[in-house]
Amino acid sequence: MQKLNRTLLINYRCPKRIVKFINNIRSGADDHIQEPVDDAPEGFVRLFLIQNDGINKTTVEAEIVKKMAEITSDDKWSGDNQEIKTLTLEHHMAAKRGGFNGFFEPLYQISKFKTGLLDGTLSGIPFFSQQILPLVKSLQAENKFAVARIVKKYSPLVSTDTLKTSESSLDEILKADDAVKSLFSLWDGDSEPSLFDCLKAVADSGLFAIPDVFAPIVSRVDSAENESKPDDSAEASDSNPDIDAWDNALSVPFSQLESYVQYISDKSPFGTHQGIKGLQFPRVMVVLDDNEARGFMFSYDKLFGAKAPTSTDQRNAQEGKETSIDRTRRLFYVTCSRAQSSLAVVVYTSAKDKVRSHLRKLNWFHDGEIIDI
Repeated sequence: MQKLNRTLLINYRCPKRIVKFINNIRSGADDHIQEPVDDAPEGFVRLFLIQNDGINKTTVEAEIVKKMAEITSDDKWSGDNQEIKTLTLEHHMAAKRGGFNGFFEPLYQISKFKTGLLDGTLSGIPFFSQQILPLVKSLQAENKFAVARIVKKYSPLVSTDTLKTSESSLDEILKADDAVKSLFSLWDGDSEPSLFDCLKAVADSGLFAIPDVFAPIVSRVDSAENESKPDDSAEASDSNPDIDAWDNALSVPFSQLESYVQYISDKSPFGTHQGIKGLQFPRVMVVLDDNEARGFMFSYDKLFGAKAPTSTDQRNAQEGKETSIDRTRRLFYVTCSRAQSSLAVVVYTSAKDKVRSHLRKLNWFHDGEIIDI
């Protein structure tokens, strides 16, 4: 079995209960024991066990945070004051819970898009994240200086070359002002435009340069509006998965783009297990769902006894090699050790009885800390 190689003796982050819990997790791999600082608070650990049979996970997790607020007497677990970090196994799980799945999922399905999607550099995204979103936020905040700064930096309508060659600089400035008003009018009457609505408005006014990746989409719509035969690029888009993915992503409400940008900027209340090493949060909710994760590197069903180790796991263990259970235990340890005050572990499984029985044998939890939902 692979051994965890950490040498810390004193845990300065976690309260006493969580230190004891992560020591128990680690005990299956080595005999390394951490101690909390002398004046550490007691802290809270709860595991919520849910039968994975098509239930509404949004509703379930909303119920769990309310229960955690009651258990801990900490109103930042739920309601208007909520400040928790929810950690999922995969990015698409975070996207669902963070409200930007409609934008994220179509693009995430294109393998070559994944890296750029996760760091915000994918062609087309900076157009929205660095130009349109900051402009809209500045307009909503009625910050005229910020609006002017963004337009001056990005709009070809008021570029140095345009103003030099124009017969009237004032006319160009007024044209840019009209373009800004046209874009912002999409929010009139408490309505919310789609990302495509914004793209089309900008393309029509010339407020910003349209990225090449969006040119076939804009061209196709222009052709349709002119009731002419679609051009070659539009025909090609019918069988182009890249453009189809963007078509789907652009159909979502603008607010999904804002939630996505918060996520990739680490300002979201959602994150992944693999992406938080070295970070810490007062309240942590760890979501474990092998079925939703779609992965194969980790198996919480095996770690928690819902599934037996495979023959490969058994062979690797006999040969002293890492198993999927070892990897999962290590990830679980790191994830749970992020909590500074209280920790909720949410387990979705099709074998609740097996998991409950296995966890009792492991003796990781005190009486009353495993809660059926």
